[in-house]
Amino acid sequence: MTRRIASLPLSIAAAVVILLGCGAAVRAESSENVFDAACRAYEDGHWDAAADGFRGLLRYGLADWRLEYNPANTEYKRGRLGEAILHYERAHRLNPADPEIVSNLAIARARIRDVVEDDNAAGVLAALRAAQDRIGVSTQASILLVCVWLLAAIVTWCGSRTGGFTPAWGWTLAALLVASLLLLLSWRATWSRLEGTPRAVILKASVEALAGPGLNNAALFTLHEGIAVTIRGEREGWLQVSLPNGLTGWVVRDAAERI
Repeated sequence: MTRRIASLPLSIAAAVVILLGCGAAVRAESSENVFDAACRAYEDGHWDAAADGFRGLLRYGLADWRLEYNPANTEYKRGRLGEAILHYERAHRLNPADPEIVSNLAIARARIRDVVEDDNAAGVLAALRAAQDRIGVSTQASILLVCVWLLAAIVTWCGSRTGGFTPAWGWTLAALLVASLLLLLSWRATWSRLEGTPRAVILKASVEALAGPGLNNAALFTLHEGIAVTIRGEREGWLQVSLPNGLTGWVVRDAAERI
């Protein structure tokens, strides 16, 4: 388990101060000081103090992978596996290409009691997914946009010139079209996996997944702390969740937290 603590960029620190408001900024330490104090507490092995500091910055809802990665490291040191994986998953969603996030998430997942077989977790498909995650959703979207603009430019230029489409330009257009379609499919799959599918992490030591949303339903299987599940439905006080192997059941809402 690597112990690197990510630094807080000035833009994030400034945003926290703005959210705090002028009065609060006068009364309290600056966000940078809070962050630095939490980092020092982490390095000194004072996990509870570090967790309190990082949690204070998370309250303001800023979406930055550093504000998720550092609490993940801290919660792992505290032995709170579910919380650690929750924050690693959030950091990975925001920065899927970071190798230390990927490595630490894998180390934390290895400690989960539940072993769920996933047919897509190995082989060529797994390598493809890893490559897609490293590239990320926004980068794939940018490349796709460039391809679309190139397609439009070629069609416009060839359509306006005297010779029209030559074989070379025709093959170029076809290659760009195929590349654009593949990029679109890749972007859609990556977006769905990282952002579009609602997921949660089990935070309780163990929880029974029931056949329906109510304690009078039969228990189907047991979920343990740290495992990530897909949210399929919601009822008041209950979540319908599923595993990669297809098992589906209902758990109490406070047993899990959304990624």
